[in-house]
Amino acid sequence: MGGGPVSPGEKPSIKISPHLIVQPPLSRKGVGPGLILVLDHYARLEQSERHLDPPPLTKWAEEGFAVAQILVPGKTEDGGEFPLEKAIEELRKLKECDASGGFGLISYLTSSPFYVEEKACHYSDIKAIVSYGGRKFTPISAPSVPPQLLHISRPPECTRQGIVPLVPHSESSDAHTPVKGVVKSFRYLDVKADSRWAIPSDERYHAASAGLAHTRSLSFLKPLLNGPYFDLEAIWDEHCKYEFGERDVERTMATMVVQPYVNHIPTMTGGIGKERLTAFYTHHFVFSNPPDTAMDLVSRTVGVDRVIDEFVFKLTHDRVVDWLLPGVPPTGKYLQIPFTSVVAMRGDRLCHEHISWDQATALHQAGILPEWAKFPYPIDGKEPAQGKRFEVRLPAAGVETSKKLVEEGSVASNSLIEKDGGKGWREVDDV
Repeated sequence: MGGGPVSPGEKPSIKISPHLIVQPPLSRKGVGPGLILVLDHYARLEQSERHLDPPPLTKWAEEGFAVAQILVPGKTEDGGEFPLEKAIEELRKLKECDASGGFGLISYLTSSPFYVEEKACHYSDIKAIVSYGGRKFTPISAPSVPPQLLHISRPPECTRQGIVPLVPHSESSDAHTPVKGVVKSFRYLDVKADSRWAIPSDERYHAASAGLAHTRSLSFLKPLLNGPYFDLEAIWDEHCKYEFGERDVERTMATMVVQPYVNHIPTMTGGIGKERLTAFYTHHFVFSNPPDTAMDLVSRTVGVDRVIDEFVFKLTHDRVVDWLLPGVPPTGKYLQIPFTSVVAMRGDRLCHEHISWDQATALHQAGILPEWAKFPYPIDGKEPAQGKRFEVRLPAAGVETSKKLVEEGSVASNSLIEKDGGKGWREVDDV
């Protein structure tokens, strides 16, 4: 993969003026296309105290871009109120910037001033425009009209929940390769009419919408700027090698961004931030897995910024496995559990892992999940007789769940529905 951990302090930003900052790429690769960010002076650009996501300048640099950040309005000595030409000039001078494919521009302005899009469209080097809270811009006269992506908040009168994509104003023949003049739009109904929902330090920040918009922006920008592209499978495999094969916490952490996190959803174990995640790996994960731990990959989906795996996690429960069955003494049982992992990358490093599995089958296979459990509600409108109680059969299966994941026809479908004629409850003595 090349290189060790790189933190923002190792590749500091370059202050050109009070209104213009240039940041070399913070990826291990260290070279990337140029990207220009446009924000206003009121944007909160410090590191958030509540969220791990870094400010836009750092985040896009971690994605592997050479970034120029413009605060508007600028002054004459900065190159004007919108010093776009100066930003392009500084990126071209930066040795870590690959300017061969042109530059992208991202506006975080609530209502993009007319001159942002207008001026950008007069530079043939601008190959893509992404706007948070902006609007479609079609200049009357401009030498180039780059593809545009708009992230639009819900209208003030809208109270519906969810995220609904808008039909693009115009479509390319290949959805993965935007073409000149194409505008794609997405509306985010969970955020208010203000672009600051994409800024982590702002009180209006909406993490889910911001994350979705960021992934969409990456998918939009990369084909137009010729990258940066990374081998996400190799990065994930490298991480797993250090985590499970070599059991080396330091090298495992070196494959991750400065402030990563891991969430094991069923047991709510893991670590948020470098310090806590390092402690979790050291004391509860890397050295806590049994020696016969193995993962059998079933499927893998690789996206623009993440790898999604289905696999069967296998181990002999010969010790307390804190992250999987916290506090449960060893049962000696051999477990084969269906897992799904969503591993997000930022550039050529991991930024977070969401790991889920069938906890019911884990408990079932360990022999500690009862077949029947008390049902504390009426059935068919009736309470149990005096001295009796209702019980229901827990809808959980054993190793069959893993077999069903690996080979769809290996276990009959609907067996839990059809068992005992479909009656999954009983009335027993309340003792």
